[in-house]
Amino acid sequence: MFCPKCHYEYEIGITTCPDCRVPLVDELPPEDEIDYTELVTVFTTGDAGLFMLAKSILEDAGIDYYAKGEKTKELFAAGFMELQVHPDNADEAIKLIDDMAKGNYVTDEDEPDEDEEEGEER
Repeated sequence: MFCPKCHYEYEIGITTCPDCRVPLVDELPPEDEIDYTELVTVFTTGDAGLFMLAKSILEDAGIDYYAKGEKTKELFAAGFMELQVHPDNADEAIKLIDDMAKGNYVTDEDEPDEDEEEGEER
C-alpha cells in the first residue's frame, strides 16, 4: 500500500496515510517522463552589471532563462556568467542582447509620450 501524495509505502492493513490523511492505493501511478532540453547560451560576461541588465531585458521580454555561474561569481568574485535559454527563444534573446550591447535597447520609458509625438508642448 502506498500514499499517492508522499509516495511512502505502508504495511498491508493500513488504509490511510497518517501524515497526508489520504487513502492509500495498491500501486503508485507511473511517474511522468522528464523531457530534457539542451539550453542555448546567448550571453557570457564577467561583468555583474551587464549580466543583471541582460537578465532584466530577458525578463521584460517574457523569456525564461537559466543564469549559469551567477552564484560562483558572487562567492569568489571571479569567473564568467552565462545566460541560457530554450532553443525556441534563442534568436529573440540574442537580438535583444545584441541591441543592448549596441546601446539600441529601447524600454517603454524611452519611448516618447503621445503628446511628445504630436509636437505638443505644455
